[in-house]
Amino acid sequence: MKYDAEGHWFSLPKPWSELPDQMRANAIETAGEILTYDKGLLIKIDGRWEIVRSGDHSDAEVVLNALRKPN
Repeated sequence: MKYDAEGHWFSLPKPWSELPDQMRANAIETAGEILTYDKGLLIKIDGRWEIVRSGDHSDAEVVLNALRKPN
């Protein structure tokens, strides 16, 4: 997974569902932006994740649904 030096954005190397739990948790806790493997983009705005651009394989929607599920 690629990320900037401050950890504000993460670029996912494969679909969200295939990532290890620890990698997903790290992205959720620290990122302000998530770039999906299929070129989708999610940004945290006022504490809520929003899709800015849906990717070619709709992985941004999968990520958003996972982020909105209660713990």
